[in-house]
Amino acid sequence: MPEPIRCFILTSLFVFACIPVFSRDTVSTRSTSLDSLVVVGHRYTSPIRETKDGRVLWKMAELVALPKILGNADPIRYMQMLPGIGTNAEMQSGIHIQGCDNSHNVVSINGVPIYNVNHLMGFFSTFNASHFSTMSIQKNLSVSSLPNRLGGGVDMMFGEEQPEKVSGELAVGLISSQGTLKLPLSRKTTLTLSLRVAYLNLLYGRWLKTESSQVKYSFSDYNLTLRHRFNRRHTLTVDFYAGRDAGGMEESGYLSCMRANWGNIMGAIHWTYKGDTYRMNHTLYVTNYHNIFRLSMQDQDYALRSNITDLGYRGQAEYGRWNVGGDVIWHGIQPQLLDTRNTYNISNQKPLRQNTVEASLFADYSLPLISCLMMKFGVRTTLYGVRDCFRGNVDPSVSLLYDKDTWSISASYYLRHQYLFQTGFTNAGFPTEFWVSSDVDNRPQYVHGCNLATQLALFRGRYRLSVEAFYKRLYNQVDYQGNILDLVNKEYNLNGSLIHGHGNNIGFNIMLNKCTGNLRGWLAYSYTHASRRFNELSGQRSYPASHDRPHEFNAVVSYNVSGHWSFGGCLAFASGTPFTAPVSVEFINGCVVSQYGEYNGNRLKAYFRLDVSADYKWKSRGGVEQGVNISLYNVTCRRNDLFYRITTREDNAFAYRPLSFYLPILPSVSYSCKF
Repeated sequence: MPEPIRCFILTSLFVFACIPVFSRDTVSTRSTSLDSLVVVGHRYTSPIRETKDGRVLWKMAELVALPKILGNADPIRYMQMLPGIGTNAEMQSGIHIQGCDNSHNVVSINGVPIYNVNHLMGFFSTFNASHFSTMSIQKNLSVSSLPNRLGGGVDMMFGEEQPEKVSGELAVGLISSQGTLKLPLSRKTTLTLSLRVAYLNLLYGRWLKTESSQVKYSFSDYNLTLRHRFNRRHTLTVDFYAGRDAGGMEESGYLSCMRANWGNIMGAIHWTYKGDTYRMNHTLYVTNYHNIFRLSMQDQDYALRSNITDLGYRGQAEYGRWNVGGDVIWHGIQPQLLDTRNTYNISNQKPLRQNTVEASLFADYSLPLISCLMMKFGVRTTLYGVRDCFRGNVDPSVSLLYDKDTWSISASYYLRHQYLFQTGFTNAGFPTEFWVSSDVDNRPQYVHGCNLATQLALFRGRYRLSVEAFYKRLYNQVDYQGNILDLVNKEYNLNGSLIHGHGNNIGFNIMLNKCTGNLRGWLAYSYTHASRRFNELSGQRSYPASHDRPHEFNAVVSYNVSGHWSFGGCLAFASGTPFTAPVSVEFINGCVVSQYGEYNGNRLKAYFRLDVSADYKWKSRGGVEQGVNISLYNVTCRRNDLFYRITTREDNAFAYRPLSFYLPILPSVSYSCKF
């Protein structure tokens, strides 16, 4: 044996032999017997869960712990009370993520886009939450699998659980009712049906009436999901959604009547394959949105029609650190058409129907660098064609994530394009906005954006503090120059009404979320400044966007007193939205002529609303869970200004005054059961 090896072996044996001798006086061994061992933990009760890629996952089953305002816990309304997402008032609808317009965000059902799905009035639930299992909210565009949008995405997802018996939920209230029924057709097949209807005018019709106006509104929607699991790997899902809204307003002061009907139809087939090391999803779908807006003034009638239809395929695969996929979408778009009767305002220019193709490929790759540090690279390439115009763009993204046990910090940059845009002459909640495709005259919108976010667990995970800052630079923004009176006084010209400009979104937000215990909820503050610049509106001056609310504070609290009683409340405070005040109003030759001041140079008063609710639940002998909910919407009866309008005084002079919601307080009583 070589001498070095023999010396190494002898030295090692000597060291191991001496260890007991040297440690005999310094180390003592003691045995202990335990009669019992108690491990104390805190159950996570918050419905909000944030993933490492910036998504917020919200379990619909956990919404029952939050305050039920107007008989239900609306996931979209509670989403609007999260930081970085704009608060809406009555008579307004839409989602504004990090200062973006409503059309910059995509709302989808299992990945299938739904256009203009928000209901009127702003306080009706957008979807029947009991039909779905999870809501996914994506505010950070560093994920390349998101569709071509400048803002973010909200996706309502169906669960994978297989019920063993017939189950369902039912809620009956004073202004709306909804129900969901889950039927296990076999051990591998489940059919889920949901129905919802609203009848606001049935009991509150007189409350929606003022001296000169009467508001009428109703809606209904339906969901059907059929899921068949062939085996543990293959699953086939068929989705169907249909919704219909009808609203109107009669103005005796103007001798006018407005009517609006709009709705959605969606059908999709999903195939999911789960392998040992990878997962694939394939979706074939069709979705349609259509609306018609009618205006009658004295003997003159105007009708505005528009629609958009998508036929698309989407495929996605996850394998290890890779997430790859692609989609192909055919868009059939009919921009706003004007039909007139008994009027001299005859338009000879009819917007042609636009048939476009949008094809994209995307890929995300996660690369671990060092301990707790990960970098993600993403790229999305798109080819877009309309008539004789074809465009191709490459959208890169990169993000860094440092994730420890109790805190994390992330930073990201992204470039994104959007090829469809929405415009119209009002944002007051009526569905007069319509969709238009980018073409030779309207270049695609795009954004350069960056995000910086951190999360910190406090008090052993009982609380979670989240802080985020963002900046977006928006290009090729589109706006509609004019108002509804232009249909009366001018010849309708769509291309002549569209203007182009740029914008900036900058802000930060902070949220403290209570994650455990019977007392649940969160406090959130957001500062967001969304500015736009259109030379036709303000010259070289930037002005606040119409949905801009610099300061927003939201609080949601729910307390479970016992197994039966629970109480909760929601508080919303936000800066007033901008508006353009008139300098003078005159009536010349039968036409209303207004001179306006600085565009969006004024603001409404600050918005404040407090809602409270109380729930009592019990179980019958048959195991059916029943409950009664009592809620008060706007319990302080605050008259929040919604917008300004021109009115006439008793002396027939014109006046300009704010208009608030017709109901100072909206009480509700509802009954629910779950079996």
